[in-house]
Amino acid sequence: MTIENKLKEKIDEIMGDLELLVGYSPSALPLKVNPAFIEKKEETGSLVFNKMCINNLASYIYDLSKSVKGTIGIVLKPCDTRSIIQLASEELIDLKKIKMIVPGCSGVLDYKKIQKHVGGEKIISCKLDGESLAIETISQKHELKAGDFYADKCYWCQVHDNPAHFDEFIENDQKLDIEPREKYADIDAIEGKSIDEIMQYWDEQFSNCIRCYACRNICPLEICRDRCITNLDEPYWQSQRINTEEGKFFQLIRVLHLAGRCTECGECERACPRDIPLSKLMKKSAQITEKLFEYKTGEEPDKKPPFLTFKDVEKNIKEENLS
Repeated sequence: MTIENKLKEKIDEIMGDLELLVGYSPSALPLKVNPAFIEKKEETGSLVFNKMCINNLASYIYDLSKSVKGTIGIVLKPCDTRSIIQLASEELIDLKKIKMIVPGCSGVLDYKKIQKHVGGEKIISCKLDGESLAIETISQKHELKAGDFYADKCYWCQVHDNPAHFDEFIENDQKLDIEPREKYADIDAIEGKSIDEIMQYWDEQFSNCIRCYACRNICPLEICRDRCITNLDEPYWQSQRINTEEGKFFQLIRVLHLAGRCTECGECERACPRDIPLSKLMKKSAQITEKLFEYKTGEEPDKKPPFLTFKDVEKNIKEENLS
């Protein structure tokens, strides 16, 4: 039985306990799926779960938890459960209202990588058969290997069939089978440069920011959108100019806001229309937080994030040695 059929079977069993189910449904666009918000058992037949399900549906849960009185079921990839746990650790959601339905994951395709590979041409159809991916554009056909086009996070994922937290786990007979990569290789490559080269690299990236706020709006942890500094008139933090300095200001504020909170789901980079490598910033922030505070985001719902607590002396930070 396919993972998709197993998922539907499980949801049919528990649908009577849910007021709302958040899952994935087919899209008319190749390589994509849509979010589905299901209230009736008869609607579960439209659910899908496949390698196109790159979206982190946890992005919807904070707002839904405020408006839905009953239990919300949500389909999550194992890596996306971290976003739910992080929200719970910050007391932004009540885990008792959430039912995490977690299918094992065999990897998800990054359609931006595929789009780049086909030269930016419009993709009119795709067919996935195991690891074989047949792509047809308006002018040609491509036979690709799916394993070459997974989301970056898939290549260092340790939880694809072993999530730490779930209410319902569904075993996937199709396992993630790709050559693992070093998680921080891209960070190390940047840090091997001089300070001037690093600043030049990031200035070039920030110059592309058009301040559309797609990164902010899709992030499951950035729940203060209506109170964001970019929207404030008093105090007036940021102008509406589009330039390198304003882009840098906005993006670095995001990094600080998400320090000790980002679960590295990659949604910000996926949503960015200018392809700014935002995940590099977030990975570096997570790396520092883990080193200084021995804290990994989204792993312990009862453990407070380091920047939501205060200690006179942090055991891993030797303040006396700072100058």
